[in-house]
Amino acid sequence: MKKLYMLVVFLACCIMYASAQEITVKGTVTDSQNSPLPGVNVRITGTTKGTSTDVNGKFSLQAPGNGTLTFSYIGYVSQTVSISGKTVVNVTLANDSKMLEMVTVTALGIEQKTKTLTYATQNVGGAELEKVKDANFVNSLAGKAAGVVITKGTGGPGSASRIELRGAKSIGGNSAPIYVIDGIPIGQGAGGVNSGLGDGAGIDPLSNLNPDDIESIQVLKGASAAALYGSAAANGALLITTKKGKAGATRIDFNSSSSFETAVGLPVTQTRYGRTAPGANDMWGGKSSGATNAFIKGFYNTGQNFLNSVSLSSGSEKAQVYVSYANTKANGIVPNNSLLKHNFTLRGTGKFLDDKLTLDGSVNYIYQKQENPPKAGRYYSPMFGLYLFPTDDNFSKYDKDHFEVYDPSRKLSVQNWPYMKNEFSSNQNPYWIANRDLSENFSSRYISSFKAKYDIAKWLFIQARTTLDAYNYRNEFKAYATTDAIILGDLGSRNGAYNVNQGYGTHLYSDFLASANTSITKNVSLEATVGVSDDRSFDYSTYTGSSYSFGMPYANYFSLNNYDLDHPFDINENEGKGINQAVFGTATIGYKETVFLNATGRNEWSYTTPKSYFYPSVGLSYVLTKTIGTSDILSFAKLRATYANVGKAPGRGANNYNPPYSINHTTGGTNAINNLPYFDQEKNYYPSVKPERTKTYEFGAQLKLFDKLDIDLAYYDAHTNDQIITIAAPTASGAQNFILNGGQIRNFGFEGTIGYNARFGDLQWTPALNFSRNINQVRQLSPLFTADRYTIASSDDSRLVGTYLTKPKDGKYGAFGDYYGRAIIKNPDGSIKVDDQGLPVLTDAASTYVGNPNPKFLAGFNNNFRFKNINLSFLVDSRFGGQVFSYTETWLDYKGASQRSADARDAGGVLVNGKKVNAHDYYSRVSGGADNGAVPEYTYSATNIRLRELTLGYTFKLGDKSFKNLNVAFIGRNLFFFHKNSPFDPEQSISTTTNTMGIDAFGVPATRSFGFSVKASL
Repeated sequence: MKKLYMLVVFLACCIMYASAQEITVKGTVTDSQNSPLPGVNVRITGTTKGTSTDVNGKFSLQAPGNGTLTFSYIGYVSQTVSISGKTVVNVTLANDSKMLEMVTVTALGIEQKTKTLTYATQNVGGAELEKVKDANFVNSLAGKAAGVVITKGTGGPGSASRIELRGAKSIGGNSAPIYVIDGIPIGQGAGGVNSGLGDGAGIDPLSNLNPDDIESIQVLKGASAAALYGSAAANGALLITTKKGKAGATRIDFNSSSSFETAVGLPVTQTRYGRTAPGANDMWGGKSSGATNAFIKGFYNTGQNFLNSVSLSSGSEKAQVYVSYANTKANGIVPNNSLLKHNFTLRGTGKFLDDKLTLDGSVNYIYQKQENPPKAGRYYSPMFGLYLFPTDDNFSKYDKDHFEVYDPSRKLSVQNWPYMKNEFSSNQNPYWIANRDLSENFSSRYISSFKAKYDIAKWLFIQARTTLDAYNYRNEFKAYATTDAIILGDLGSRNGAYNVNQGYGTHLYSDFLASANTSITKNVSLEATVGVSDDRSFDYSTYTGSSYSFGMPYANYFSLNNYDLDHPFDINENEGKGINQAVFGTATIGYKETVFLNATGRNEWSYTTPKSYFYPSVGLSYVLTKTIGTSDILSFAKLRATYANVGKAPGRGANNYNPPYSINHTTGGTNAINNLPYFDQEKNYYPSVKPERTKTYEFGAQLKLFDKLDIDLAYYDAHTNDQIITIAAPTASGAQNFILNGGQIRNFGFEGTIGYNARFGDLQWTPALNFSRNINQVRQLSPLFTADRYTIASSDDSRLVGTYLTKPKDGKYGAFGDYYGRAIIKNPDGSIKVDDQGLPVLTDAASTYVGNPNPKFLAGFNNNFRFKNINLSFLVDSRFGGQVFSYTETWLDYKGASQRSADARDAGGVLVNGKKVNAHDYYSRVSGGADNGAVPEYTYSATNIRLRELTLGYTFKLGDKSFKNLNVAFIGRNLFFFHKNSPFDPEQSISTTTNTMGIDAFGVPATRSFGFSVKASL
């Protein structure tokens, strides 16, 4: 018996020992629809050891045979499963309805139940930004959210892009949304009004970010959604949620993307006719042989974009850490244009005091160097001389190896170009501009944030946050001797020009919140937050550079020491401070989880206004299916309505009646003050400049059909009153412009999203369609504007196309950005009015409405397919309506370089009222000598449908090897157009400012890119 007992004990010990041995456990995690769940946290219970599922929901790890595994994933109920010696463990996770109601991030980073929201919002996951990367990830948002218009930056790789939500709203200010990172506002992007030709957008906070650090972007499209931001809310908001460490096994992710881009949509220049004489910079001469335009395409390089990042995530249930580094290197298609960017991120989170206190801190450092960002327009654009170069001349005499020649008399190299002629423009050798008119822009940015959250009770917490955004920059410009005198002046052209613009600044934001989420009674729930915020900014900048009137004493000596009494430098110094403070609150009362009433209020004190302002909003949400019930067809239905009244504070100095004067170094006197608050002839000041006010009504519906089809529809109507505008001031006033409130802009329309999740065996298809229609109206302008139209200021309007705001007349309204210009006069019978030579007669002034660049309808169709280990995605992006104008085509006609001018000569002239007129005379008249031409003749439909993105990848199963996941994909962007009418990409503009939208003027051409990406996890 004793021996038997000892044997039993021995066998039991053997079994226990065997069970304690680690075995390889594999399995698949799926949802209730049997779809694989990637990224599920799989952890050996009671330890920090674990792994996560791959893109196919599969996992593999070493675990004790008698242990248990815990599976957790956001939005699903966590599940613990006993191993019991099994080597295969498959798990189905159930939806956590309570968790799903808390995933929507709203203003100030407040999380709310999705069903309680009373306004439209849309989420773009970080994976969408990683598919086909761009040096500025903002461009990856195009076509993926309803009502969002993206205009790519004009300064080459990394330049800031314009973002506009639901139309332009501000006449004199910025129409871009506010950018918010982890609940903290960090500023606005490109989107102001005034700019001349060639002025491109620089770098904004959003373009600095590493896309691989982004968890998701929540788009708050209207004033109602962003009302808690007060003065910054009128244009909506982009809420960026960044990644943080996760509990479980340490995970290392490596992402690499390489793409190569080529120029597309280049102008077609003719090769059948040559110059009128040797040295002439036109092509109105006789027929030529051997001419070629191949040098145009040959000028552009193959652009290269390399984006590489590595991140580490690790932690326990108590503390987590996230570390990442990203490197971006890009070479633009224009020679000598490049971008270098480094991103470092460190973020740590932890729980203390029995998990009641949560601390979250992060530090981001961004270094960026942008070399020679190309410009558009008539001056520093290399495309100007390139496109107008006579095709019967030999371009190789002036190419990259011959753009300069040595001048022994001056002992320096000078520009080699025979076509520098004063025609209110600068025609220079394109290689000279690329290599001898140099810009170097350096910037560094530190964004550090800290958040402390304390749970007083399960239903109540308090939270304090602060973020410091500190930046510095140095922009240096060098123009070598013999750069065109039209740009630099005669003295500047002789010895060159040099300037340095540098500065630094800080943005410190802090807030304190108290938030409650509780049930008042069995049927009544309450979500409420109250808080205070303090927002302070400081910036300092200096400009030092050679003067147009005096130049530099020594040629090509680019130093701030290169000046003397006869060659003084221009010096400018600016310092500014700002402070905005607010108290705010929001509350949502729910009844039987069916009806939800939300109200927000914010009282704000801004340093640019003498008194505070209050911004309220109220909304109602009704979950219809709580009343009528659900069915196999209708899974969920919600109706919503909301109203908001938010503002936009005046800019710095808007209410400063005694601003300082600046010294004019050329005259020795003072410059006129730029802007003053409006006053009349008796020096009676108007009331202080108030914030712009946007009043928005929004109605919407959210449906889920067949438990797979998601539909979200919205209608909105926004009136922006008290527009802050400027008007020219009388000479005796001492100012150049007056600032005042006067005007109203209306934006109204509809938008929607439709998403579907389909599965056919091993094939999964998730299409998503978004669409929008926005109508913009200028409803009112100040009575101080006596004319019918108000010109949006730009130094180039007189030689281009006028961008106007039109006063309402006879119940008809103009739109923000309407084009006006000279046009061919038509007779009452529809024929063309001609002069004695039979040539068309043009209107005397820019009085003819031409069009508007804003699209009438937007649609994006995003598709994702997955079949076993193969993934395919593509995005079709469409813009319907709107018109664009080509200044480039005007010049090509004027110089006889366009293909149509050659075709007209081959045909013996141009038909006008059935009679042929000389082609040279006709195009000289219609182009207006490239000065004041017939604008409608160079205006094109902006409608286009394109394949915006394409990804085709394969995920390798690596089993127990070091790499958990390895995905290799072919990627492409702007691959081709399904439809396009304009001779250039209609999304290209000479800058990202409002008054130059839709204008093509010798800008950097659009590109088509191909490449590959590699994603791996350790």
